[in-house]
Amino acid sequence: MEPITAAAIATLVFSEALKEGGKALGKGVSEQVAQLLSAIRQKFQAAGMEGLLKRAEENPTEKNTSKFQDELETQMEEDAAFANRLQELMTQLKANQTINQIVLKGVKVQGKAKVGDIDLTATREGAVNQEALVDSQFGDDLDLGNINMKA
Repeated sequence: MEPITAAAIATLVFSEALKEGGKALGKGVSEQVAQLLSAIRQKFQAAGMEGLLKRAEENPTEKNTSKFQDELETQMEEDAAFANRLQELMTQLKANQTINQIVLKGVKVQGKAKVGDIDLTATREGAVNQEALVDSQFGDDLDLGNINMKA
C-alpha cells in the first residue's frame, strides 16, 4: 500500500469536482469524501486550527491551500492514528473510483470516415466503464480499425 501525502489529500479536498457540489462523484465516493473531510475537520478543531481549514475552503488560493497542506502534514506526522485513518479513507476512495474509457462519443461525420486501430487499457484497479461509438453518426462509409479495450 502506497502511503498517502498531505498534497494528495489537499488536491482532493480542493478539486473542481468537489467545488461543483460533487456532481461527478458517485454516492459511495461522495460519502467517503465527506468522511475524509469530517476526520480532518475534527482533527483541526482539536488542534485549534479550524479557521485555517475554513479559510482554505472558502478561499482556496494557493497561499491558503499551501498553509492547509503544511498543517495537515504536521498533524499526520504527529498523530499516527490520524494518518492511518486518512490512509484508509484514501485507499477506499481509490478503490471506488470509476475509470471511463469512451471512444468516439458524439461524433457526426457526413460522407466517408476512416479510423485506425485504437488500444485503451485501464492500468489500475477499480471499476471500469468502457464504451465505443457512443451517440455517433456516420454518413456513407465507415472504415473502422480494431478497437481493443482492456481493464
